[in-house]
Amino acid sequence: MTTLENRKNNLLQSFKEVPQNIGKIFAVARQMGFSGVAKAAYNDLFVGRSLFQWLYLIVLSSVPIVLHFTSGSNDWMGLFTAWTGNLCVILVAEGRASNYLFGFLSNVVYFALSFQNMFYGEVMTAIFFIVMQPVGLYFWLADRVKGEKKEEPQVSEFATRKLNFFGWIKWLCFTVLVWGTFGLIYQSIGAARPFRDSITDGTNWTGQFLQSYLYREQWVFWIATNLFSIYLWWMGPDSGNLQMAAMYFVWTINSIVGWYQWSKAVKERKGA
Repeated sequence: MTTLENRKNNLLQSFKEVPQNIGKIFAVARQMGFSGVAKAAYNDLFVGRSLFQWLYLIVLSSVPIVLHFTSGSNDWMGLFTAWTGNLCVILVAEGRASNYLFGFLSNVVYFALSFQNMFYGEVMTAIFFIVMQPVGLYFWLADRVKGEKKEEPQVSEFATRKLNFFGWIKWLCFTVLVWGTFGLIYQSIGAARPFRDSITDGTNWTGQFLQSYLYREQWVFWIATNLFSIYLWWMGPDSGNLQMAAMYFVWTINSIVGWYQWSKAVKERKGA
């Protein structure tokens, strides 16, 4: 059997497993009941943090609030997007599935802000993220309910993975493909800087897929996205939104922390 046929069969098998995994997720939810699900959600969001992790969460999530009131800003949409976005990425770094709730809320408002500023790339990225939040949540929950010993998922239990050489090549090619495709799309609709606007499409799409599949290398693409977005919102020709620039600065710090935490989880998994 050829490599192409193997990939085709693996893809078909993955699609066949979707309804089965969804069924398992709902079966576990029914078994736990409403109170059990609520307790699991509470545990995922609040339980299992050290004092340092709580301080880290509070300090980084407070940055947009402090900026909002010290700068006299009236941009409440920017504040909400930055605050929920900060919570989302911190929860991703901790491996908590509740990140997808805050990610959804943040990207809905971010879509409106990006559309208002005519950042075509950011608009498309926001739409992609809105769609991918339930998809990512499915992958994380499906990973946790696999196996008889995982019928009641523990707090922040996630099996981190590491890309091999060919995995890197595949996802770098995917990034370039998305960047070029959206650059041509933006060019066709008259965007002034089509291939600049599409940079974050490439890095964000790859980062989100790697996050959904629990690969630690997502953080490399998040860092690239964050650094360019700081330029876009703060130093670029269409800049001026301090809240968005500060949000991406916080995300850059968190991405470095996330890389460290997920790399540690990969080593621990190998040593288990």
